[in-house]
Formats: sequence, structure tokens, C-alpha cells
Amino acid sequence: MTDGFHLAAGSHGPSPVVLAVFLLGGLVALWCGVSWAFDVRGITTRRSERMRRKNEESWAAMGRLGGSPTFFATPGYLRFLGALMGFAGVILCVVAYALWHLG
Repeated sequence: MTDGFHLAAGSHGPSPVVLAVFLLGGLVALWCGVSWAFDVRGITTRRSERMRRKNEESWAAMGRLGGSPTFFATPGYLRFLGALMGFAGVILCVVAYALWHLG
């Protein structure tokens, strides 16, 4: 009954579900990573500004008026994360192709 739903690569080859998950995950990671890395439509700068404003509000609520000096809310850091995410997306697409080709 469950012969058509193999999730592990055995003698029958990889499951289409596994291939689809790797390929979809890779494409989504690649698309999001490129959007963040190249600041498509200002997504990175808007996100970093939103993070900085949220940190300032939370620090002001605690009584600290200087703001939070954080490295993680800078556009450069978010662009670096986007580049890593894009690279991971390429790797996932290559893995999906390799599994498809080997199976």
C-alpha cells in the first residue's frame, strides 16, 4: 500500500517528494537570498530600519535612552546573510539535481 511513498533512497531511487522538497527549498532560498543580497526594492534597508526602530523602542521601555548598538540590524549584515542564503539555495538545487540524476 505504501510502496509508492518511499522517502529514503534505496534500490528504487529517491522519492519525488524528497526531490520536490530539495528543489523548492533551494529555489525559495535562492530567491530570498538574492533579494536580500542585492537589496531588491529596498527590502534590506527597510528591514534593518525596522529592526533598529524596534530595538530602540525596547531599550526605551527599559529606561535606556541611548539606543541599542547592534551589528545585526545593519544592512551590510543582512546582505551578507542574503548571500549565504543564496549560496545555500544553489547547493540545495545542486543536491536535488544530483539525486534526480543518480536515481
